[in-house]
Amino acid sequence: MKCFLTTLCGLMLFFTTGHAAAEPVASVVAVRGKALVERGGKKLEAQPKLAIELQDMVETSAGGRVKILFIDDSVLTLAEKSRMSVDTFVHSRSDRGKSLFNLLDGKMRAVVGKTKFEVKTPTVVAAARGTVILFDVGSQNGQPFTRITCLEGIVDVRSLTDAPGTPPVLLSPGQTIVVTSGQAMPAPTPLSPGEIDKLKRDTSTSGAEIKLPDAALREAIVGTVSVTPVVAIPVAPPFDRQQPVKLQPTKVDIGVKF
Repeated sequence: MKCFLTTLCGLMLFFTTGHAAAEPVASVVAVRGKALVERGGKKLEAQPKLAIELQDMVETSAGGRVKILFIDDSVLTLAEKSRMSVDTFVHSRSDRGKSLFNLLDGKMRAVVGKTKFEVKTPTVVAAARGTVILFDVGSQNGQPFTRITCLEGIVDVRSLTDAPGTPPVLLSPGQTIVVTSGQAMPAPTPLSPGEIDKLKRDTSTSGAEIKLPDAALREAIVGTVSVTPVVAIPVAPPFDRQQPVKLQPTKVDIGVKF
């Protein structure tokens, strides 16, 4: 009997811990074409309000694009034929936290939020905070390459083959760098406005600029994903839309008898 109870307790512990629902770290806010989210061997069709969890793999098909809003206000937009996984995401109100994404293939635009933000590709690791970055990962002549373009802020770029202690290459707004596997890190170069516009269009779900949603829209989209409590502020309707208030007479005893 004792052995049976021990086995039963072990099974209950397994099912309550091993199968507990993961906390969402983001939510899909826009989809164009077809995109899939792979989770635990299953593939889910990406659609607005779909929660994104740690270790999820997001993939877009030909003509597909997807925009994802994270709980630290980071926004990632994948272009067509792109694959990205959420490897690490730690965020709280009392800690700066850290996010690490693995862009395996394709193009991605990142609007960096509050956490320490890093993106790993087959050739580099890029780190930034409060920045807008464009990524392009592919293969040329059988060699993987990564192009990183900085639109705002500063981006630190390190090659995966750099020796420990090697200083990163810093990208300023308008600068780009292409790092090819097996080759030394080149110096950053300016990117023409036309090339930047093309990368923006490729990594947009609507062909327009990405803008962070305001607080009300963000709450409606992300819902319970947010870790920061939102206090609703009542807003009075316009005067011409207010309904007339019906006053009901109330009996009041003033202590005087006639």
